[in-house]
Amino acid sequence: MFKKFFSAGLLVWVPLAITFWALESIIRWSDSLVQLLPPEFRPDALIGFHIPGIGLVLAIALILVTGIFAANVIGRWVVARWEKLLEKIPLVRPIYSGVKQIMETVLSNRTESFKEVVLIEFPKKDCWTYGFIVSTPGRAAAAETGYDDVVTVFVPTAPNPTSGYVLMAPRSQLKRSRVSIEDAFKFHVSLGVMSPKSLEAQSAVFQVQKGSDRPAI
Repeated sequence: MFKKFFSAGLLVWVPLAITFWALESIIRWSDSLVQLLPPEFRPDALIGFHIPGIGLVLAIALILVTGIFAANVIGRWVVARWEKLLEKIPLVRPIYSGVKQIMETVLSNRTESFKEVVLIEFPKKDCWTYGFIVSTPGRAAAAETGYDDVVTVFVPTAPNPTSGYVLMAPRSQLKRSRVSIEDAFKFHVSLGVMSPKSLEAQSAVFQVQKGSDRPAI
């Protein structure tokens, strides 16, 4: 009984404590960035007193203004020239391009990036996991694999779904799942602890076939 109640208490306090610790760390870090400004231009000197988190507010404002600038024609031209300059620097190029690709993946609309959730045998036969159909690799890739119905499947790692494996697999060897994209991500992030709610609501797995929704046998 003690273990049960103690575990329940941990589930309440540990996530709460980590959340507040993360927020405090972000605020302290953002405030430290303000110290890079000349003393006469720091918010404390301008308004006469210290406001905790003012650095975070300024950082958000700077990012927002930068986004507005980068969204117009002139801004896109400037950003393109800036990126070309960075690509010419040997050590900077791989780091910048890698971070940018990760950010584009994280900030992109998942419903547009991933078309549907499937079950795929990975990393070996009879071991199943959730994957996401991203696109079709094209005729050249299909010809090399020997299948006509090849699709590109992304299998995320756990607990960090921003990395993973990109596989080319025939549709006939995949099973369509009624699990939503969001629930499939939660399944990976939670290391399989969280059971997909959409699967509980409609527990059905369909074989992925062109123009067919017949249940897989």
